[in-house]
Order: sequence, then structure tokens, then C-alpha cells
Amino acid sequence: MTTATLRVMGAHGDFSAPQRVSWHGGRFTAIGDPANAAQSGALGTAAPRIPTEARWIMPGLVDAHLHAAWHAFDAADRAQFTEEEAHRATADALRRTLRAGFTSVRDAGGLATTTRERIPAESRPRIACSVVLIDRERADAAGGIDRAVEEVLEAGAAWVKIVATDGVGSPAGASLQSHFSATEFASAARRAASAGAGVMVHAWGGDAIDFAIESGAASIEHGIYLTVEQARRAAQSGTAFVPTLRIYRLVQQMIAAGKLPAGLAARVDAAVAAHPDAVRIARDQGVAIALGTDFGTPEQHGTNRVEFDALVEAGLSVREALVAATASGAALLARAKDPDAPSHPPPFGVIAPGAVADAVLLARDPREPGALSDPASIVGVLLEGRLIDPRRPDFPPHPREDHL
Repeated sequence: MTTATLRVMGAHGDFSAPQRVSWHGGRFTAIGDPANAAQSGALGTAAPRIPTEARWIMPGLVDAHLHAAWHAFDAADRAQFTEEEAHRATADALRRTLRAGFTSVRDAGGLATTTRERIPAESRPRIACSVVLIDRERADAAGGIDRAVEEVLEAGAAWVKIVATDGVGSPAGASLQSHFSATEFASAARRAASAGAGVMVHAWGGDAIDFAIESGAASIEHGIYLTVEQARRAAQSGTAFVPTLRIYRLVQQMIAAGKLPAGLAARVDAAVAAHPDAVRIARDQGVAIALGTDFGTPEQHGTNRVEFDALVEAGLSVREALVAATASGAALLARAKDPDAPSHPPPFGVIAPGAVADAVLLARDPREPGALSDPASIVGVLLEGRLIDPRRPDFPPHPREDHL
């Protein structure tokens, strides 16, 4: 058993006074009274392995929307990678994501389950895959939305990703018209549910959000023009919101630098201006908000924590953003049956006896402005009780105590 004296994040993003935290066999075993504990640092048989700088512990971070197997913004550029080059880049992206404190992620398209399985589980986060994006073109090529859903399920997807509106690459003035009908949404959701899979919907706004909520989709991705009425119904139906704020500012920078067409600027600028309103609307109506980055380039992977700052800048309190980055994302991912997820019923996304020992150890209070996104703040990552030192480039994880 490993025991440390730390300030523990609670269910609402607050932190306790220093208390003893113990874990063994990949699970937290006790969260207890600090009596007779050291004032700082670690205790127990594995004490030397816990960084002495560690003072705070929070659940492992969750990125509910990224593209680990994309390594360029444009599909044409991604096609230039050989299979082995793409595999090495994907493994490196996931390694850096884990080092950043993200113990679970949901890949929103591009990562095959066979690629995931080639990467050792101890050197990557837990990954839920959607395999490919189902847009109108793919659905038509497959012979309809039902067959397209069946194809991704047959490929091992735990999530069905439906691209229901135009996105960042569309011209200025592009409408929010849904690419799929309400009937198609309902059919896709039924087929996914029958396989234990979840549905995530790319939708900037409009009818696509309405159809997604009515069909029982687990989450709305981006949701830039989410309305109050839509948010109210999403809260009632349990549909989560994954806004992916920072990526649009990064796209703005790429346009300004000449890396993307200037013709995209008006549409992106409007999206950036409107997006914080959607976050506040969702929060005020009681919608569960989960952190997601939509990151998909080598420069972005491993910097996922900047999305936390973006959520705070959009209007969430620090505590609300901490919950979005941990428990809300964990609850969302738990809605789909996935072989790469923690075994149930033990929960994850919390620091509590019996929960999966996924956590982030910090030298700074993550509630301080800029602390969580500061690379120096995180001094350790626990992945099912295995300690990872993010400051070591190779970071071979220490074995769990029961495997010594």
C-alpha cells in the first residue's frame, strides 16, 4: 500500500486540509484523518517514489474530445504519413497527453482500435474510440446512416461520432442546417445503444442540436450557438456539452499566420465571439460540461490543460472547471461500454475509497490562476495506481505495489 499526505479535491472542486490518501491494487483504499501523518510528502512502503513536492491531489484529467491519430490540420497533409510514421506520432501524442495528467481520453475520430492496442497501456491514457467521423458523405457511401453506424461498431468503436453541421472549414455564411434528419438521428442512436455505444454529435447549432437531444445523444460537441431552450432540454435529457473552446483561437492564429485560408476568418471570428455565451448558457441551465480540446497536431498534444483556462475565461468558476476536467468527463465516458475503460462498478473521476486510482499530484494549488496549465505544477500522475513521473522523458511507470 502507498500512502501520502495531500490536500484532496472533493466532488465540487474544493480541496480538503492535508489528509492521508492510500491506494493499493489500482484502487484508492482510504481517504482519512491526518492524525499522526507527516506534515508533507509521503508515507508507506512506497514512500520514496512519491515526489516530495506533491501537496495536492485531484482525479485524473479527462479529455473528452481529441484526435490522437491526426498529425496535421488538413486531411491531405495527414495522408502524407506512412503507416509507421503515423503510428509513432500517435504513440508520442498519447504519451505526452498522459504526462500532462490526462488519464482518460475520448478520441473523436481517426484512431483505430487496432492502433490503440499496439501502444502499451502503461504508456498512454485509457482511450475510448469513435474510429471514424460519420458525415453525410460517409453515410451515403455506406448506404445510409444505419449502415454507417454498423460499420464503426464492427470496427470496435465505443462511440458513434456524427458530424451534423458544417464546421470550421466551411465558407463564411455557411448555414447551421442539419446534415441528418431527426429520423436518422433516432435510428443511429438506437443502433448505438443496442451495442452499448454512446453517440457524440458535432453540431455548431440549429436543428442538429435539437435532433441530438431528442435522440438521446450523450454529448453535443462544440455547440457554439447553443440556445437557452436547447440547454434546458439538454439538462433534462442528460446530454452533456463538450465546447472545445481553445481550438478555435488556435485556428484564428493559424489564419493570421497564413497557415490557413483568410476566407475562413469571418466564420471563425464569429464562432470565437459567440462560444463563451454557449458555455454560460449551458452552465446556467444545469448542463453537465466536460473538458474537450479537439487537439490534433503535434504542437497541441500534451498541452491539453490550456482548455481548463479557456473554460474559466468563458465564465466557469475555477471549481466548475475542475469538475468539468475530471468528474464530468469521467461520467460522460462511463456512459459507453468500452474494453479500454476501467472495470465497473468501481468508479473513476473521484478520489474516494474503492475508486480507480487515477490522479494528478501537484506542487501548486490548481485553483491559482494559471497553475493547472503550468507544466511545472504536475509532479506525478497515477494511472490505476502506477506512478508516472512527467518530468522524465521516458517515464517508465513504477509497477503497482501488488506487482512488486
